[in-house]
Amino acid sequence: MCNCDECEQWMQPYMDRVLTDAERAEAETHLNECAYCRKRYRFEEHVRRFVRQAVIEPMPVELKQKLADLRTPLL
Repeated sequence: MCNCDECEQWMQPYMDRVLTDAERAEAETHLNECAYCRKRYRFEEHVRRFVRQAVIEPMPVELKQKLADLRTPLL
């Protein structure tokens, strides 16, 4: 079983779903047993959700046009 330090190192990869099945199972076991890490995980989830919602902003028209102008056609 992992400890809090290992769980902290695995937190972002766990949230990104890039851990192996064994690592994920170990992290989940720890999260189920450790109130501190579970609270930290929930906080990180809320931060991610907030950031995703906060950055939903349309691209400025000028930037969109500059990017379109830089595009080269595929042959």
